[in-house]
Amino acid sequence: MKKVLSVVCAVSMSMVLLGTTYAQRDAGAKARGDFFFYARSGHSHMSAAHAHASHYHNYLSQAKTVSPQIAHLTHATVTHHLDLAEKHSAAMREHLAMEKNTEATEMLNNVDKHLSSAREHYKNALSVVKEPPAEPKKVQVHITKMQNALQKAIDQHEKLQSTYGGADPNENKK
Repeated sequence: MKKVLSVVCAVSMSMVLLGTTYAQRDAGAKARGDFFFYARSGHSHMSAAHAHASHYHNYLSQAKTVSPQIAHLTHATVTHHLDLAEKHSAAMREHLAMEKNTEATEMLNNVDKHLSSAREHYKNALSVVKEPPAEPKKVQVHITKMQNALQKAIDQHEKLQSTYGGADPNENKK
């Protein structure tokens, strides 16, 4: 188990370092449609975090105690997707700042606020899991709040994508 955790940590750190390198903007970013890549990928990670939280929520509704292994895997998966959603959001923010698009930036601020709220609810769920014996119903309360915050982030993100000026420049190249 420790070996698996070490591998997951090493891969995550590599992705963080690579993400920072590749997140740099250049003059051709708009023409290539970088914003739309980050927007769609960020949306995918928020949706994946929400889906995994839903699976965990369903598990908690049936469990008598919380399996440490399932709690650990859930932690690795949810934090992975939240981290990447936040990185994509930062890349979107950089693009919007270059365009001085304050309206879209404000919408992105709302997405980030809901992502932060989801992360906070998840931290609360983790604190319950760490208190043996972890009571599934108490954990589930926090996971429900996390799901609600993620859904708000997803909804706001979809609104941002649909109202952001212009279509994906790569849409017609298919």
